[in-house]
Amino acid sequence: MTASLNNSPSKANLSIAQACAITFQGNASNDLQQDAFFFLDNWYQEDLGVMAVTPVASPFCLAVSDGVASSNHSQHCSKAVVKAISRLWSERKSIRSDSIHQLINQAKHSSKRHDAAATLAMVVGEVNSEGLVKATITHVGDSRVYWLPEGTSQWQCLTRDHNLLNELIDQQAQEQGRQAEFSDYNREGMAGSLYSITECFALTTDDSYISSEAPEANSCTIDVNSGDCLLVCTDGIHDLVPSHNWQTVSAQTDLQEWLITLKNQVYDSDGNAYDNGTAIVVRFD
Repeated sequence: MTASLNNSPSKANLSIAQACAITFQGNASNDLQQDAFFFLDNWYQEDLGVMAVTPVASPFCLAVSDGVASSNHSQHCSKAVVKAISRLWSERKSIRSDSIHQLINQAKHSSKRHDAAATLAMVVGEVNSEGLVKATITHVGDSRVYWLPEGTSQWQCLTRDHNLLNELIDQQAQEQGRQAEFSDYNREGMAGSLYSITECFALTTDDSYISSEAPEANSCTIDVNSGDCLLVCTDGIHDLVPSHNWQTVSAQTDLQEWLITLKNQVYDSDGNAYDNGTAIVVRFD
């Protein structure tokens, strides 16, 4: 059962940040909402919703999962991903791609859902013994995490999409005897086939998951300072409104209004919100 968008408890007494989420179906051609997300302690899959700005305590988890539209049943995979995250988080277990892979395929799925697929972008953060906030960024596929350090004017992408284009960039760099620069990745305006996803979660309908491999996930950890912001989003956001067109966030910014403006930019873009969109923004105190 999908949780309501109004069920997040307040943790103001332990707050280290403020967070807000928005999700919308957009004008997806299949008329489905295939995005799902995990917000602090609940999972959600909604056609349209804007959360109230919510205090964030340590530790915390924020994640989005985007059902790959090649299947009309991929909403079941994205939902399974965030439900697995919810279970692992409530049981205080490490959230890794292999543990998510195992959980989503322990259930027997109907044959029509076979190969339904989904991506993941996730931030897990906590205050360490020195009082510093450490944020671990994990992603699979082309959902992304962005960082806006305090005082800067440009959002920085922290994740390298798992797609054919970036694999070709790595291959070219290797042939030239060099390491690819991060700025080489996630290029815009290339041929559509180059954006084919090379890593994702997928549902199976039998016991084949036991011998199948979990998708390859990439992780990194950053130090987060007061005033910094992070944004976790699906490609229905960053594909239609590149990050250089996003507004900055200050201590005075209303996070709800900021996300609504971002949604409006998606609808006003040349792509006219052709995909589902989900974004979670968190601003650190």
